[in-house]
Amino acid sequence: MEKKSIFRELVEESIVLLKNENHILPLRENQKAAFFGRAQIETFFSGNGSGAAQAMEAKSLISECVRSGVYPVSELKDFYKAQRGKEPEKFAVDGVDITNVGELTSGFMYEIFGRYQAQCEEYEVPDELIRQAKEQTDTAVFVLGRNSGGEECDRHLESDYYLTSSEIKLLDRVSAVFEKMILILNINGLIDLSWLERYPMIQGVLFVGIPGEEGCGAVADVLTGKINPSGKLSVSIAPQYEDYPASAYFTWDKENPEHILTYESYGLSARENESVGYEKSPVTFYHEDIYVGYRYFDTFHKKVLFPFGYGLSYSDFDVHPLQLLQCNDGIELIAEVTNTGSCAGKETVQVYLSCEGTVSERPLRELKGFEKTKLLEPGEKEEVHIWIPFRELACYVEDQAAYVIEKGNYQFFVGNSSRNTRFADEVRMEEDILMEQCTNRLQVKACNREKLDFLSRGAAGRNAADDEVRKISVEESARVCREDTVATNVQELSDRQLAALCVGYGPGTPFAAFSDGSEPETICDEEGKPLTTNSHPVGTNGYVSPAIEEKGIHSIFYKDGPAGIGTGAWPTEMLISCAFNKELWRRFGDAVGKDCEEKQVDVWLAPAVNIHRHPLCGRNFEYFSEDPYLTGICAGQITKGVQENHKVCVCPKHFAVNEQETYRRGSAKKNYDAVDSLITERAAREIYLKPFEMLVRDVGISFLMTSFNKINGTFAGGNKDLCTHILREEWGFEGVVVTDWGDMDMVVDGGDALAAGNDIVMPGGPPVIRQILKACQEGQIGRRELERTEDRLIKAIRKCR
Repeated sequence: MEKKSIFRELVEESIVLLKNENHILPLRENQKAAFFGRAQIETFFSGNGSGAAQAMEAKSLISECVRSGVYPVSELKDFYKAQRGKEPEKFAVDGVDITNVGELTSGFMYEIFGRYQAQCEEYEVPDELIRQAKEQTDTAVFVLGRNSGGEECDRHLESDYYLTSSEIKLLDRVSAVFEKMILILNINGLIDLSWLERYPMIQGVLFVGIPGEEGCGAVADVLTGKINPSGKLSVSIAPQYEDYPASAYFTWDKENPEHILTYESYGLSARENESVGYEKSPVTFYHEDIYVGYRYFDTFHKKVLFPFGYGLSYSDFDVHPLQLLQCNDGIELIAEVTNTGSCAGKETVQVYLSCEGTVSERPLRELKGFEKTKLLEPGEKEEVHIWIPFRELACYVEDQAAYVIEKGNYQFFVGNSSRNTRFADEVRMEEDILMEQCTNRLQVKACNREKLDFLSRGAAGRNAADDEVRKISVEESARVCREDTVATNVQELSDRQLAALCVGYGPGTPFAAFSDGSEPETICDEEGKPLTTNSHPVGTNGYVSPAIEEKGIHSIFYKDGPAGIGTGAWPTEMLISCAFNKELWRRFGDAVGKDCEEKQVDVWLAPAVNIHRHPLCGRNFEYFSEDPYLTGICAGQITKGVQENHKVCVCPKHFAVNEQETYRRGSAKKNYDAVDSLITERAAREIYLKPFEMLVRDVGISFLMTSFNKINGTFAGGNKDLCTHILREEWGFEGVVVTDWGDMDMVVDGGDALAAGNDIVMPGGPPVIRQILKACQEGQIGRRELERTEDRLIKAIRKCR
């Protein structure tokens, strides 16, 4: 199947039908409709930053609807095209000319590319045009678009999460004339939808996210019924912004310094947290702890507009649990799905765990497995088998530093959303079972511990000294990494050569392609000869590893990003996670791998597996879900598709606890420190590290990218707990850790990064090489660390060349 077919098919199965009153959808064949909203012709295909992609073929929603048999009112269509034609193209970012930025440091580069771009106003449609449209059709389609936020920039509350004044005005005027309306959400993150109650004429709602260049055709076919929607929400949609548990603990407003949350906002001391000499020391407090998304809404019985896992179909299904089988290493749950409707369609069976009687508090519901059916004809049935490893029953007990299946009842529920389930069966654990013994890592600092109030159901604490647990299949965290031997050619390299290989090749700015080439890209030997080169046939400086060809060490090419590598705009992660289809995710990965091979990309800088914690995160479109298990499965299937049939490696990002873009790396211009993520060890392990762990342990990856932010006071890129003790010693990762692309003087020193277990500092360049050599001279790192780092890179290179 052609690559564009899989991208199209993936969108078809990802679109979520949120509302369909009076069966307003699908539209009749050859039906005329009045289209409103500028996104009908300015459809958003991709996000911003590393999640941006350029479409090879511009397909608007309006043109694809015509192809599929829905005909727009021509006068309205002409009006929107004329209005769009009057607007100039943008060649600058907020008035800053970006055609000559070679002399800027990367810190200031991010100041430019991290500026908020406000939402465009809706065009003012003449009243007479609206009335003329009503004379031709009784159905209006309002296409609502959002594409704000991105790298270094979170979305805004007013006129972004909330509707703009021009959108409200247009909605009011259209709804006053049309009694039947359909809303299409072409959005890169969640928006306020509480206003739907004020417009009862909006009878149909489709979430289409950021669907890539093939997406408009898929949306049109869903509108006309050629495709029966089967997508399920990978996030929860709350009634009000304040209903999200992280709403009060997140900074998004860069433009107003008084709104930035700092240590002092929580009664903490910046000095005690070793953030000294800055105008501001931002923090993001993970107050909600383990209660993210539906884990919060369901546990605390909060109202939602649309629950996690929810999605309608043009048909109806009955999901009935049949049997639960206990095996040596897990549980198999069998359910039967029947199409009780009048047309063919697909349904997703979701399995949720609920625990009773455990000492540690647990969320009311936790997704532990899912499977999507084949296309079922009316009356047809399918038996679905879902496997759940026993390790998925364990929770992390912080004062034991262990994953434990605690004594209690483990109840399994089957359904098609977190709010629509049936009890299937339960398993009784008569004693605690130790699944894995670890060591405490990433803990809240002692100076903050008694001052931070994390959300809790009020369960009693556990006294580890009073517990006895039965130990099975334990993986000790103190395992020795298998890195005792290094390649012979590595031992032949000088310290300066090794240091020059621990960075990217280029001048040291993350956007080196803009540079005029006058800055040195490596260091030289005593004779003035560069120690390393770029040997890649197409890789650009700043995105390649250095080469020493006479030693058999060749460059590899890293390339962004999750939504495309220059071969077209792919659907973004927030949307494709809604497919809940493992086979399609794998085929998507296979198509990505093929594109990478054609473009000679060795390492794809994706998937991005951070968590949807807050609706205003500027990169939520680039992340899969609020649920760590769904995120891990989706990313894992894509990774398998990329790596199984192609000489290409993935590089998941951003490791870890990087859910706020605002000042994630601080600000050189304003003298702000990087944001510090204040989080419990349990929440870090169970929610935010889990997708990375699944990729390392269950799939196998050779590259991993660290994030800019701090975690409980220590930069992720310089955090030995994270990069060595957890990643390598606990999980057994043997690959290469690279930093995110940025000015390491602003974030973490190159010597600190290598000492912590970060192998490659990107984009690096001569400034960071000198940092590494200085760290060697001062004894912070030694020859062994340099050899070990390069040995890891050489082994990884063999997998993608």
